[in-house]
Amino acid sequence: MIGAKALEDRFTAYGQELEQVDMFKYLGRLLAMDDNDMPAVRANLKKARGVWKRLSKLLRGETTSPRVCGMFYKAVVQSVLLYGSETWVVSGRALRVLEGFHIRLAYRMAREHVPRRDPQTSVWTYPESEAVLAECGLETISEYIQRRRQSIAAYIVNRPIFDLCVDQKRKRGSTPHQRWWEQPFDLELARTAAVDEAVGVVSDDEEIGEFKFDDV
Repeated sequence: MIGAKALEDRFTAYGQELEQVDMFKYLGRLLAMDDNDMPAVRANLKKARGVWKRLSKLLRGETTSPRVCGMFYKAVVQSVLLYGSETWVVSGRALRVLEGFHIRLAYRMAREHVPRRDPQTSVWTYPESEAVLAECGLETISEYIQRRRQSIAAYIVNRPIFDLCVDQKRKRGSTPHQRWWEQPFDLELARTAAVDEAVGVVSDDEEIGEFKFDDV
């Protein structure tokens, strides 16, 4: 929920008042006024379903192994499903929706660990999710999201704006909701990765030596 006072704020650019909208798309990622990422999750889910519909016949072919299906799924379908997820604040509801889609597709790609119907009782028996994912060479969707979050964290943890955000106090009366940096990720590992990246850049520059563009 957005406070009434916040809705009264207006922004201008070059003397023109900017239109106020509930949601807009930036680089393919939906951003909501109330900082709710569920619309982005739903949009990605819809796109991923369309991609799966087009590729399902190929991935479920009789000669295609579950692990090969899993590789195609991660490269083609999951990349659409999790686009921008490194910046999401993933609620429990959103995670359940994503995990449910992930598991359902794993069932369809699996050969051994599949739901089976008892012809006598008409009762369906579902194998353990862990076994199905292992057969397809997959992990939980939360693991993939956390890896993406950890990767992007390395780019921001050593920036002053990150510390400002973390140290910011919640305003009295503001709507309580989880913040991005309050989600699970290894802060120290991210800082180490950021330092290693910076050292790698320096090393590359040193290898260039006295090269100058004028020499080209």
